Amino acid sequence: MTNWAWNDPSLQPVREDQAAEFEEMTGTSINWQTFPFGDFTAKFTSALQGGNAPDTTALSVLWVPRYAAQNVILDLEQEGFSSDNYVGGAKRNAMTNGSLYSVPWYADCRALAINKTMFEAAGLEIPDPMTRPSWEEWKSWVDALAEEHGTGYGMPAGEGFDGFVLSNGGGYINDDASEAIINNDAALEAAEFLQPMVTDGKIETYTGGGATTAGAQFESKNIPMYYAGSWDYGRMEDAGLDWQYVPHPSGPQIDTSHTWSAGVYYSVPSRGGANQEAGLRFLEYISSVETQKKVVEAIGGFPGLKEAYETDYFNNYIEEHPKLKTIEQEMSNTIAFPDHPEVGTMWTAVHTQAEALWTGTEPKQALDKAAQEIESVL
Repeated sequence: MTNWAWNDPSLQPVREDQAAEFEEMTGTSINWQTFPFGDFTAKFTSALQGGNAPDTTALSVLWVPRYAAQNVILDLEQEGFSSDNYVGGAKRNAMTNGSLYSVPWYADCRALAINKTMFEAAGLEIPDPMTRPSWEEWKSWVDALAEEHGTGYGMPAGEGFDGFVLSNGGGYINDDASEAIINNDAALEAAEFLQPMVTDGKIETYTGGGATTAGAQFESKNIPMYYAGSWDYGRMEDAGLDWQYVPHPSGPQIDTSHTWSAGVYYSVPSRGGANQEAGLRFLEYISSVETQKKVVEAIGGFPGLKEAYETDYFNNYIEEHPKLKTIEQEMSNTIAFPDHPEVGTMWTAVHTQAEALWTGTEPKQALDKAAQEIESVL
């Protein structure tokens, strides 16, 4: 069978191990084909039209609603899968219009990663890894860290902004998808809070793979704190840093830390020559408790399957790697992306205007423009 995914060198060894295990279990070999993330949707659409679609494909959560609306991926509820088996944000990202169209290999979470040595050098106490800071407490860290180290925080220009919007009760659109809310008071408050710190150089923002760039800067000890993913755990441990996670700060409007829930999800094409029987068999494998319980150890993501959280394997791994307890706690606070075929357009609109914010565009002007672009596709 042929499986597609986007290029990610860190995942390739895991996929090769899965292919070997899957072949041993089923007698079916897997030919993994990978493509650049930016080219993936165009190649997938072309394959569907040309009759050479993969049997299974990895999908970003930004793509699932669009392909479901186009009826080019299978409704998995009709194939014996149940959305009730999956957790929180992972479940909601895998569903559209009330049905399951993908299964999560893993779900993930964002938080702060801090360099404890650099915190202490700035005269700061090391925060409790399970306690959520307020915006003002977090700002006091940024100020002190920037004074000592030149920069206090690093984040992807777009998604880093999203984290503050979500953690102040905001989002892209309202619950019934009738209007954009990215320019409401919660989002405007986030923009006005962050912009001066970026302008003053206390916060570094990164574009074009920004999360990876921020992580590399943190790993190199160039920044003392950054917007980190659960998948960064292994790399940070290997870097030999004295570090930890801290929950993302929450704003004045709510008392909860929210970040996006994402991850890697698999679907089966409904056309284009896909071997759907083989594809569904792989989905059964990838969503099995035996596969799911190992995802934290394998790649730093967290299981999408509820049952995996109850296994001794998973719980023993968390106990042996206590930094991950912060992520385990915050997984329940993650937010699924809007269930709308144009969620990818919304993502681009907001992130384009976030980048404009960091170059001096007045916050209301930037967010009004993002809202206008979102409402054009509702």
